[in-house]
Amino acid sequence: MKKLFLFAVPLLVVLAACGIQRDNPLDPNYSSDIIVPAQVTGVQDQVVTGITPYVVLSWNSNSPYNTDGYYVYRSLGYYNSFAIVDTVWHVDGESRQTFIHSAANDYTVVPGDYYYRISAFKDYDAGRLEGRPSSNYFVRIPDQ
Repeated sequence: MKKLFLFAVPLLVVLAACGIQRDNPLDPNYSSDIIVPAQVTGVQDQVVTGITPYVVLSWNSNSPYNTDGYYVYRSLGYYNSFAIVDTVWHVDGESRQTFIHSAANDYTVVPGDYYYRISAFKDYDAGRLEGRPSSNYFVRIPDQ
């Protein structure tokens, strides 16, 4: 009896899940008008040290068809949580997008090791849909 129960309960859960209606207006399986933004690729950096250090990040531009802008995230470790440091709006016609993270407007830009990642988003009437983030990208801001 116990074996039957262990088999029947998961089977019922799976069968019940098959009948779930998709009603999320940002679900690409719900509407063919919803396009998931492409994953960001080609991330590169340039680090400038001095009195006001800054990091210049650039990446391959996504198509305006599926991207309105990008979130730039930063973390203190590869497996740590990431926080959004800024939003960059997509510039049509540019082959690369750019973001400057400067100590001039962010006191946390100091010498040290950081990880950045970037994700694209698309705005719809129902809200903002974010795509998969880029791979974690290591940046070291050296001491002067």
